[in-house]
Amino acid sequence: MRKLFKLLGFLLVPALIVGGAYGYYWYQVKSSADRMIDAAAPYAKITYARVVAGLDGSAGIGGVQVTPLGSRDSLLIGSVLFQAPDPLFYLDAEKTLREGNWPEHMSLSVNGLDMSLDADYLAQWQAMGQSLAVPQDGTGFEALACGDVQRFDLATTRAMNYKRLNMDLRVAMDFVPSTQSLRLRSDVTVAGMAQTGFYIDISQPSSAISVASLVQAQPSLERVTLDYSDLGYNGKRNRFCAQRGGFAPDEYPQRHSEMVQAELKKTGWTLSEPLVKAYADLQRPRVILQVIAEPPPGFGAQSIGTISSPEQLLDLLNLRVSVNGANQDLSGVKWSPNTDEAVAVSESDAPQVEVPAPEALAAGVVEKRAPQQDLVVELERPKSAPEPIIIDPDVVQVMPGIVVKAKAAEKTYKPTAVRQVHSYAGQKVKLRTYFGRKIEGTLVRVADGNLEVEQRVDRGVAVFPIAADKVAELSVWR
Repeated sequence: MRKLFKLLGFLLVPALIVGGAYGYYWYQVKSSADRMIDAAAPYAKITYARVVAGLDGSAGIGGVQVTPLGSRDSLLIGSVLFQAPDPLFYLDAEKTLREGNWPEHMSLSVNGLDMSLDADYLAQWQAMGQSLAVPQDGTGFEALACGDVQRFDLATTRAMNYKRLNMDLRVAMDFVPSTQSLRLRSDVTVAGMAQTGFYIDISQPSSAISVASLVQAQPSLERVTLDYSDLGYNGKRNRFCAQRGGFAPDEYPQRHSEMVQAELKKTGWTLSEPLVKAYADLQRPRVILQVIAEPPPGFGAQSIGTISSPEQLLDLLNLRVSVNGANQDLSGVKWSPNTDEAVAVSESDAPQVEVPAPEALAAGVVEKRAPQQDLVVELERPKSAPEPIIIDPDVVQVMPGIVVKAKAAEKTYKPTAVRQVHSYAGQKVKLRTYFGRKIEGTLVRVADGNLEVEQRVDRGVAVFPIAADKVAELSVWR
């Protein structure tokens, strides 16, 4: 019997220790939640039904009811959860976050947020927003081709037969010390409306993540990604606007797109017809959109000062856009500060570029092509194709295959074919893109379809990749 009691004691002691530790963990979570609720008391009354303290590092509250100050209506939330790498983080979580020393992975999730569109606090928030916003004349872009509607507001949303909104949202941070890469992400799903995912990848020269390191290290932007999926909003909006405009719902996307195109021309923007069609497709039900921006290495706050036009910004961000999985050619986007000139721009005005056709290389024949076409520029030196004939004013051909110097070569910026640029790594170059952006610097290398050009900026140098098929003119110092 004595041995049995010893065995039970041996088993119970660890269980009591674990139970006590979990109890303390649960108490810390509840205390933190209560302090946050007390801090929010001047703005809203918050109650909750249960405390969540998971062994996987998830902690928070469930069955939440929030009643804004001065409101009779409440919004309901299924759960509010903070996710940390492990439960030990919560033993001193508030101090850790206050000092700016963050864990490598953490997130905040709000699940099952439910509100009525007739709630009085929504009307109060809308009135407050309108009082702070700058008054706008005319119809907003989003409401074009929607009858007499000028803005999509709370009343318009209710008229589209939305009575309640139910959504889930999550914001997260993930840091990888080995690559010094930080990802910030936001995911929002609104039932019956849409789903969005927004991701920002940042590089910072530090193996630890904190507020101080982000401020002092001047991190650079690596990549921005936006994913959007329609979950029913486009269909309801199309039916509502078609009814107000007096036409069939299937006609709305095209009519809206054409009116947006006309308004953009007034502000200096011109879009190619394929892009106008792609925008119309964005208005159709169940559409999927992805936008990716991959700026050059070292792109940070100081890089903004080098941008002189919207076109240059588009070019520098290296945007890729796909609608329903189809990639869009953004070379058809043009901007001019002179609106009269912008309206007159057409695809026939686009600059021409000489691109040698494969079968014409040996003869030295070049073919004129508009930049709107899909250009395939071979950047690596072909192994079997003969070299194209290069006409150099400094040499004279005395017989086939034999040339002599007519005079001492004088270095200057000489026009050069894009396909030949791989031979001039390390040389100074000048180029102009189809967007009108002019770049001058040192060619570092040619790889993966890009010309990597090193330029001097305020605080040093930065390398900018320029897509080879976007280069309209190229000159090399030689």
